[in-house]
Amino acid sequence: MITFKVQAGEVLSDGAGGNLHGIRMDCGGRGICGKCRIIGTPPAHLAPPTEAEKAHLTAAELADGHRLACQTHFVGPAEVTVPDASLDPAAALGKDRLPPVMTPHPRVVRCLLHRASFPQILEGKATGLLEWVAKRASDTGTPGVRFRHLALAKQLSRPGVAEQDLTLVVHRHRGVSTVWPGHRPRSLGLAIDVGTTTLAVYLCELTTGRTVASLAGLNPQRGIGEDVISRIAHCDRHSKGLETLQGLVRDGLNRLMNVCLTRAEVSAEDVDAVTVAANPTMGHLLVGLHPHAIGVSPYLPATRRFFPLVAADLGLDLSPNTPVEMFPLVSGFVGGDTVAAVLADDTHRCDGATLLVDIGTNGEIVLGNGGGLWATSCATGPALEGARISCGMRAVPGAVDRVTFESGRIRYHVLGDPDRPPLGLCGSGIIDAVWALSQAGALGRDGRFDPTYPGVVCNTDGMGCRFVLATPGRSGSGAEIAVTQHDVRQVQLAKAAVAVGIAFLMDRAGVTRVARTVLTGAFGARFDWRSAVGIGMLPTPEIIGSVQPRDNLAGVGAVMALIDGNRARQVHRIQNGMQFVEMAGDPGFNTRFVAALALPEPVAPDPANRGQ
Repeated sequence: MITFKVQAGEVLSDGAGGNLHGIRMDCGGRGICGKCRIIGTPPAHLAPPTEAEKAHLTAAELADGHRLACQTHFVGPAEVTVPDASLDPAAALGKDRLPPVMTPHPRVVRCLLHRASFPQILEGKATGLLEWVAKRASDTGTPGVRFRHLALAKQLSRPGVAEQDLTLVVHRHRGVSTVWPGHRPRSLGLAIDVGTTTLAVYLCELTTGRTVASLAGLNPQRGIGEDVISRIAHCDRHSKGLETLQGLVRDGLNRLMNVCLTRAEVSAEDVDAVTVAANPTMGHLLVGLHPHAIGVSPYLPATRRFFPLVAADLGLDLSPNTPVEMFPLVSGFVGGDTVAAVLADDTHRCDGATLLVDIGTNGEIVLGNGGGLWATSCATGPALEGARISCGMRAVPGAVDRVTFESGRIRYHVLGDPDRPPLGLCGSGIIDAVWALSQAGALGRDGRFDPTYPGVVCNTDGMGCRFVLATPGRSGSGAEIAVTQHDVRQVQLAKAAVAVGIAFLMDRAGVTRVARTVLTGAFGARFDWRSAVGIGMLPTPEIIGSVQPRDNLAGVGAVMALIDGNRARQVHRIQNGMQFVEMAGDPGFNTRFVAALALPEPVAPDPANRGQ
């Protein structure tokens, strides 16, 4: 819980869904989700409630100053209290794990030149400053020494600069990117994973292959919208929408990067290369390409291969000419993060059939069988990461992360301190909850609640509308923690999307079972896959083979390409060899999707064990 003061006329949202005080706004500030609850004191200094606030809050709550941060205007000075459940946590679990040490074969090296005097001009051997410096560097055995930037020519042309001790930063293919005075041998690189929900930065030593610092955080663009479609729409609706979103992700990455540099006790001047793995929309927004075409049929990215970029193009706080390599895209919805995950897993080189499933705000699925790669995307939506769930939240301490049906009772586990009162449900918790309620017989195959099941609350028509996990007195937020009918529907939509995507790829590849299934992504690697099998999101164990959860393969792939030039050369081969499977245009898609909405037949509960 946090408390701060506001003045008359102040707002808690920037008008475009921007988050100004660390308050979660899962719907982009449109007053739909009701997650940004705050308390304003005195209530008389708050403007009259909007229709959205009346829909989410009771008359008594409104009278006491309870409001929605995205809707509230202040007509006088006030004190604002933000409950824990309304705060947007800064942690991003799973993405900041340090990748393993890798054998270095960097494409960028530092060449140290000792002080030297200008050569004498001999007959037929005239030279220039740049040529002379380049020859000295080439004589050390450094490949790719050539100058292509006017700024470097200006630097070396100054009196005495070319003759002193120098450190050249040389990219094998792009030439010299930076010249530093003196001998500065330390060479670092940054691998960046730009996701819809989270950002992750890995600071690596290019000479040893060691990751020296890493950090992850929430993507600040979430204040505009939870998913890529809402962010594309923001760019379409607002003339400065693209610039706003680009600025948010740039600033978020710079903050993470600077923390990593501080922790490692190094300087931004030590960073010689950057690799970026991003989904298509996030890649476009980072680079400053308008994503409009991704949001309309036939969903085309502006480019599948980004032009050679430097740090200045992205606004990164590094030497301006630091080379940036963006992973290429497969399609408008399968991006560089998927290519990076395939690289990290070696899916493209596995002998047996392998299923790679990245479940997050967007779902990407890849199937490799030794003879090819097939990929598709599925609209899982933000429900699996806690958004659009009535009591949803991130997987941070206080979240219900596991729900089970044991000995006739629905039980839950709280992340962090199990004895702590729950604040809400995270993605793994909602998947578990639907499976547990199905096992208990509280949910039918159509996903409807059984109104006679203990703990199911009915509406005035006698229809079951929610199952209560924790009453207001037992929750940490003072509000009821429940699974609603709407929550179940959101899970059904997400699980059907994944199930149909897997089925389509297996059909296209001509396989009926795989040797192994790799689950990755900030959410995908951390939920109980058995619950996903139970609700029909994943096929049965006989079909999916051995299941291997792997934390953040996209980030690991970005590190691999940064440190190992041999691995980096595989990136475009992976992209070229991956066939994109478009499901929406298939005539059988709708039929298969509707069928996949159903929950598997629940185990008939023992009447003697019915109860909570």
